[in-house]
Amino acid sequence: MLSTLMDDMKLALKAGQKSELGALRNLIGKVKAKQIDSGKDLTKDEAMKVIASAAKQLKDSIQQYEDGGRKDLAENEAFELSI
Repeated sequence: MLSTLMDDMKLALKAGQKSELGALRNLIGKVKAKQIDSGKDLTKDEAMKVIASAAKQLKDSIQQYEDGGRKDLAENEAFELSI
């Protein structure tokens, strides 16, 4: 899973897609942090749990930004969630 994310990040970097690149770097960082915490390589299921957790956090952030009247930040989080 991590190698797939890394490949996608390389493609985004070459294409100059800064927003997508930032979202992928964020996901890769979360997966690597979990991998370091566990002290072993993550299975695909474990990596998917990390990604699902990140998606839940993004959904919560979107809701909070919308409640606070910050549509610009909500849109940024929604884009990251779409990645």
